[in-house]
Amino acid sequence: MSKTFKIVLVLLIVASVVFAAIAVIEFMGKEREYMKRLIVEDKLAVTLKDKRNLEKELETAKSAKDQAEAKIIKMEEKFKEFSSQFNDAKQKSEYSASELEAKKAELAKIKIDLDNEKKEKLNISKKLDSLLADYDKAKKEALRLTDEKADLEKRIADLREKQSVNLDKIVVNSNEDSGIGQAQAPEQAMQGKVLVVNKEYSFIVTDIGQDKNVQKGAKFDVMDGAKFLGQAEIDKVYDTMSSATILPGAKINDMKKGNVIIESR
Repeated sequence: MSKTFKIVLVLLIVASVVFAAIAVIEFMGKEREYMKRLIVEDKLAVTLKDKRNLEKELETAKSAKDQAEAKIIKMEEKFKEFSSQFNDAKQKSEYSASELEAKKAELAKIKIDLDNEKKEKLNISKKLDSLLADYDKAKKEALRLTDEKADLEKRIADLREKQSVNLDKIVVNSNEDSGIGQAQAPEQAMQGKVLVVNKEYSFIVTDIGQDKNVQKGAKFDVMDGAKFLGQAEIDKVYDTMSSATILPGAKINDMKKGNVIIESR
């Protein structure tokens, strides 16, 4: 073995190690971005749900306010009419003292009801203002989270592209410089990793999504090293992630973030 070949081989090994280290670091960065995106999507889902609930409450409050306003108008008209009748009766002395007292009491009751209705309308108006403020906050938060999600997706895509470039460099250098031929690798089963384990609802979130052409209904073996933990079936597919239901008989309590998933064959 010549000295030049030895130097080239050493440089090759060093370059491969460096590129591999960079690829690992970038992969870890990508995994962190996945988790951030997952958290943002959860927050966005909760915010949108709150926004929809607020919209329903706003409609209810607006309807209640309209009804209160219509009721107040009718009661004010009734109060004016009854007050006018009472004054006319008092002036004409057509009613006995007891009848006048009864009408006076009824008039006082109408006034109390009218005041109560006005207070109720004021409370509804305050609640409506509060709901509008909450709705505006939820709307702004939803927009912020949507932008944050889009930014995370872009960063994940950038990291994936960089990782792919680094891995390509390692393969090309080792093939061309060493002069050693490489046999074509057989088609391998799709693999990925577990990002989240939800034991309460028996599902996992994986880093395999539409970008890897995974299909709903696909089954994967969940592995902890060489230990088989059970199977999971894909039930929802996103751009770069998917969720999978844990199938009966699996050891979900032993599953954790970082477990490898391998497409069942």
